Amino acid sequence: MADRSTCLSPLCGITIEGSAKKCPQCGWAMKSSRNIRIRGWVLLFCGLFLVLFMGGITWSLLPTLLHPQVAYENGRFNGNGDQARMILALFGAVILFGAVGSVNALYMITTGRQSRVFVIVTLLLAVVIVAAAWLMTRMLK
Repeated sequence: MADRSTCLSPLCGITIEGSAKKCPQCGWAMKSSRNIRIRGWVLLFCGLFLVLFMGGITWSLLPTLLHPQVAYENGRFNGNGDQARMILALFGAVILFGAVGSVNALYMITTGRQSRVFVIVTLLLAVVIVAAAWLMTRMLK
């Protein structure tokens, strides 16, 4: 199968046959399908790591966050119920971010292309996570 190159510009995104460094239409950088597949494998590893790591943390803290002020063998959460729900929502957003990254990675690996929809959704999730973390730090003070 011949190699294809895809423009990384969020506005252009054309795909051409062969290898090219710059987009002939807009001048942005282009990446080959092989390069995008390699990036997909790295993204898959990172996404699965986030899902599994944050899932494990959430699972271990779930009893203390569902029942604030109650002591368990692994400690207790001294905040109120709203703060516990906010923390669980942030953990859920990070897990969702990892899951979307993993699905995006599978798309990149199978097609050799990047999806603008996945890029936009991932960026929006990143904004939500940053905003939720900022709100949480303000709320926990």
